[in-house]
Amino acid sequence: MVEEYSEEEEEKILNKVYEWGVAFSASKYCEELPEEQKQESEFVVMSFTQYMYSYEGLSPEEWDEAGLEDCCLYTLPGKISADESYFRSIAPVLSAFFSFVEEKRLLRNTSNLARAVKEIDEQIVKNASDPQNWGSAKSFVMAAREAGVDITNEREMKKFLAFYNLQQLARLKIDDKPRSKSKVKIGRNDPCPCGSGKKYKKCCGRYDR
Repeated sequence: MVEEYSEEEEEKILNKVYEWGVAFSASKYCEELPEEQKQESEFVVMSFTQYMYSYEGLSPEEWDEAGLEDCCLYTLPGKISADESYFRSIAPVLSAFFSFVEEKRLLRNTSNLARAVKEIDEQIVKNASDPQNWGSAKSFVMAAREAGVDITNEREMKKFLAFYNLQQLARLKIDDKPRSKSKVKIGRNDPCPCGSGKKYKKCCGRYDR
């Protein structure tokens, strides 16, 4: 595991994996993928590589099943604001990519990663579609999309941000309002809730106005 994050190291890793990705895109492994997955393949490989380093602290030579599962099930679904096609492409694209790099001896023992990512295919898509798993940045972007905002337009996004912040503030104020406690009615002849064993009217009920 990488001891300390470094932008320089991240850039080196991304450049290296990008070259692998170029070769992968021309291989039989990529050619066998459906067209939609081919289109998503570069983004899938590069985003996985970046987040495996920046969040899991793992360089390609250190990729393991635990890091892969954490990245694919939680980090990518929580951080990446993308269409469902991206998340549906993660498992098949990475599985094909892992097979490619092992055949080319770029990395060792990635066949176990290929199997592991296939096993969590549907869970990746499920996690990505659940707003409870989204980080604050993704929640904002997805809300903008839902409102029909062009997320590539900086001016539109700034205007929506002001509205979104007010909306969140209003929700916080509603949540912070004190809620009235519902009072349970106790019959005069019921056992006193204090535990004395007496009837309510003969115990605490005497002081109940």
